[in-house]
Amino acid sequence: MATQEMTFTKGALDKAAHASGAATRYRDARYPNLYLEVGARSKTWRYRKFWKGQNFTETLGTWPQMTVIEAAQTAAEINTQVEDAGIVIKDTRPRGAGEITLREALEQHVTRALDPRQRKISEETAAGYASVMRLHVPRWLDMPISDITRQMVNEKIKTMSNIPTTASSLLRTLSAIYGTQLAYRDDGYEHDPTYRVKGYEARTRELLFDEAKRWPALDAISKVPNPTRRAAWLALLFTGFRMQNIRELRWTDIDFEERMVTLGRMKNGLKRTFPLSDIAVEVFRQTPRTHDVIVFEGRHYGKPITGLRQIDLDGNDVNSGGVLRPHDTRHLFSSAAAKAGLSGPVINWMRGDITIMQGAAGRYMHDLGSHADANAIAEQIVFKCSPSLPVAKLLRPA
Repeated sequence: MATQEMTFTKGALDKAAHASGAATRYRDARYPNLYLEVGARSKTWRYRKFWKGQNFTETLGTWPQMTVIEAAQTAAEINTQVEDAGIVIKDTRPRGAGEITLREALEQHVTRALDPRQRKISEETAAGYASVMRLHVPRWLDMPISDITRQMVNEKIKTMSNIPTTASSLLRTLSAIYGTQLAYRDDGYEHDPTYRVKGYEARTRELLFDEAKRWPALDAISKVPNPTRRAAWLALLFTGFRMQNIRELRWTDIDFEERMVTLGRMKNGLKRTFPLSDIAVEVFRQTPRTHDVIVFEGRHYGKPITGLRQIDLDGNDVNSGGVLRPHDTRHLFSSAAAKAGLSGPVINWMRGDITIMQGAAGRYMHDLGSHADANAIAEQIVFKCSPSLPVAKLLRPA
């Protein structure tokens, strides 16, 4: 197998090609004994060295899951073992066992094991932290936290440019874990490899239609064939809630006489009760009651509907070319609220935002919305989507 020279940069590694037959091998003179072998399906890092009449070969990992820095660091450690002992020492213990591993640091972060002053982490958030690290940096989990360097983190984030949202999520997770160690340890720990590592800017998703013109939301929703999913779309539009909250709604959460709905757990983990517009109340009244507990039951008995997708003007689920996405309904609800003359804090409160207002004042604001506000928002939605149809007609059987 011939070895080709290249510089191990992200662009070059991404473009490294497999010629045919056996894997194509690449090396960078800056990293002795480190090779990238490119096959038909994968790109594998290997340590190779001929030392005192013996060939040493070790598989290190795959690109891009293992970055250049990680591979070079591992190859250097193996090389030291070979030159010092003439063998590759299989040591299952974490390197630098005196320091806790990233897995242990994660556990301390989500369980408040270090200090009772730590912020409480929900089970869903903890599961998300574990998942993103297990998928993207599995090898780091059993490494001592002091062995993970800023260069490793920065290199990893760069390799995830094709999935910027996930990359930023991984960076936030690592930053939170190391932040906990810095804040609550009393042994002088000061290492933070996420310091000044930049994530990716959040992408703003534009609406799929010209918001200055008539909104096609009700036209599209009225043609959704399944009446339960159609009702869920209307609930999203006339409450401004997140999809997760709509999926989790129970009939006991809705007070039809008082025209109120209670969300048991918002994004920040808190419970809040909201006023409903007359149209929203009618939406819930007309929703097919196929289950005694779940408001929007899915295709499987006892399970809520799955997440709604983008729909086109004919009400069909599509991957592209549609006019409405679930999160767009929050944009429309907010726009309608602003058109109705409601203030920013009231709008934020009505749609269930975590932050009602920046600063300490927001923590002192409660029960900002009213039925009149909800009706004013609904009127603006109907006006922008006119001509309107009665809810009973919108929820007709398919």
